[in-house]
Amino acid sequence: MAFIASRGMSNDVEQFRFVVPGRLEYRDAARAFLAYVCERLAGRGRLPADLGHRVISAFVEAFNNAVIHAYEGEATGPVEVEMEVHPSHLSVRILDAGRTFVPEQVPEPDLDALPEGGLGLFIIRNFMDRVDYARQGDRNVLTMEKDLQTTTERES
Repeated sequence: MAFIASRGMSNDVEQFRFVVPGRLEYRDAARAFLAYVCERLAGRGRLPADLGHRVISAFVEAFNNAVIHAYEGEATGPVEVEMEVHPSHLSVRILDAGRTFVPEQVPEPDLDALPEGGLGLFIIRNFMDRVDYARQGDRNVLTMEKDLQTTTERES
C-alpha cells in the first residue's frame, strides 16, 4: 500500500491518496486511515464523532462494492482512494477499473425485509451529504462528500 499526502495549492486543502489491491483483506487498512483523518477532524471540532462514524460506514460500503461487484468474476484490480479535506467539506473518492454500473438502476431496499441488495448504496446516499458516480475512461469514480463545521459555525 502506498500513501501520498500533500498540501493543496492554496494551503487550505489537505490531500491524501493511496492504492490497495482490490481485495476485502485490505479494507480495514484503508478504513483505518480514513478513521484517523476523521478523528483528527473531530479533535479540531470540525466533524462530530457520530458523523465521522457515518463517513467511515459509507466508505466501507463503497469499498465493498468496488471489490465485490466491480471486480466480480474478473481479475482483481486496484482500488484507489483519494481524500481531500477542504475548509467546508471532506471529499472521499474511490476509483476502480471494474465493470460499470448505473446507480439509478439500483432499487431502494425494502427496509422492512432483509434486503437482497441495494443496502450499501442506500447507506452511502443517506450518510453522506453529496454522492456522485461517473465512469471516467475505464474507471468507476465514486465521490462522496461530507460537510464540515466551519470556524463561524463552531463559534456560534
